Amino acid sequence: MKKLVVLTGAGISAESGIKTFRDAGGLWEEYDIMEVASIEGWHKNKELVIRFYNERRKQLETVQPNAGHIALAELEKYFDVQIITQNVDDLHERAGSSNILHLHGELVKVRSTLDPSIIYDIRYKEIQLGDKCDKGSQLRPHIVWFGEAVPEMMNAATIAQHADIFVVIGTSLNVYPAAGLIDYAPKSAPLFIIDPNPIAANIFRKIEHIKEKASTGVTRLAEILKDKYC
Repeated sequence: MKKLVVLTGAGISAESGIKTFRDAGGLWEEYDIMEVASIEGWHKNKELVIRFYNERRKQLETVQPNAGHIALAELEKYFDVQIITQNVDDLHERAGSSNILHLHGELVKVRSTLDPSIIYDIRYKEIQLGDKCDKGSQLRPHIVWFGEAVPEMMNAATIAQHADIFVVIGTSLNVYPAAGLIDYAPKSAPLFIIDPNPIAANIFRKIEHIKEKASTGVTRLAEILKDKYC
């Protein structure tokens, strides 16, 4: 099987009803992003940050994977699919995808502020100020915030280096370091981008742009890939 590496962003989850920061009516209009999604914000007001992610977790429980998530899972019948996602939701998992690397953490998990290796899967439950890990330190969302390193970046780069086909879905490719992953994909690997919006001008290689939302674009992609490579 050919190795199909897929980088997904907020656009694929937005179709399931998850609010993004950048879109009109998104979370940026309700919250100062640096107050709830930065390490400085955490140190300034832990209670606000905990409440923000409790709200996000509560909303996540009410939404479902869309046709884009499901079509990606079904592509595993024909390709060795590896998903690298910038999203912190669990919709790829719930759609049935097997191999998922979360670049920016996972909303359904929390971790120790003392020992980052202590991680708890809480699903859609809330945490509160005063909830502690087994070592006695405050629990925090298992999210990579602004001002923090992206621990999975090197693993993602390695995955991209082994791609036979590289696909980008629902991301502007303006946010680094994730946007730089396409530069790790072999030059021989066909590059597909699924997004109804214009693509970033800084891509200096041949691409096939499917100008559709993920829910319909992934189905179209599957037809193209199966016709060309199966």
